[in-house]
Amino acid sequence: KLKQGLIDFWIPTFLFIKRDDFAIFNDDGYIPTLSDENLELIAKYPEKYTIKTFDIEGVKLDIFNSYRTFLNQSTELKFDNNSFIETIKPFIVFYKQLPEYSKQTKRLSSSAIKIRQAIATSKDPEETFFDAFPNALGISLGTLQKDKSKLQSYTTNLQNAVRELRTSYDGLVQRFEEFICNEFIGKTVEFEDYKGQLQSRFKKLK
Repeated sequence: KLKQGLIDFWIPTFLFIKRDDFAIFNDDGYIPTLSDENLELIAKYPEKYTIKTFDIEGVKLDIFNSYRTFLNQSTELKFDNNSFIETIKPFIVFYKQLPEYSKQTKRLSSSAIKIRQAIATSKDPEETFFDAFPNALGISLGTLQKDKSKLQSYTTNLQNAVRELRTSYDGLVQRFEEFICNEFIGKTVEFEDYKGQLQSRFKKLK
C-alpha cells in the first residue's frame, strides 16, 4: 500500500512537471492542457491514456518551422507541447470560423478538400503535420526527407490550399453577382445599382 500510495502521488506530479516534454492522448485524441481532472483520471484509469514523446529533428523540424513561418510565428530549435498547441491552434480556429458553405462544398481542388478534412479530423497534431498534410498535398515525409528542396513548394501548396478554403465563400457570392448582372441586368454594375433595378422590376409582385 505504501508503494501504491507513492505511485498515485508521484505519477501526476511527474506528468505535471514534465508536461511540456510529451503529449497525452485518450480515446478522444490529443489532450493539449493538463488539468486537475485529467491528472485524477489518469491516476484512476491509466489504461485509458497513452503518452507520446516528441521525436522531431532533421526535416521534421524544418517542416514544423515552415508551418510556424506560414503562421508568422517564431521558428523553434526544439519541440515542446506548447509549440504544438501554438502551431495547431490557428489551423483549428481557421476551420471553425469557415462559413458552412466552405466546410461542405466540393467546388474545391482535391488538395484543398483533403487539407480541410485533415484539419477537421485532427486528433494528433504530430500525425496531422507530418502525415495528413503531406499526404493531402500528394507528397510523403520520406520524399521531403530525401529532397529538402521540395519543402518550399510543399509550403506554397499548403498556403494555396488554405487560401482556396478561405476565399471559397467569396467566390460563391461573386458567381451569384455575375449571374444576376449577366442574366437580369445585362451588364456589370455595383450592388446598389442592380439592387435598385431588381426592386423596380419585381415591385408589383406580392
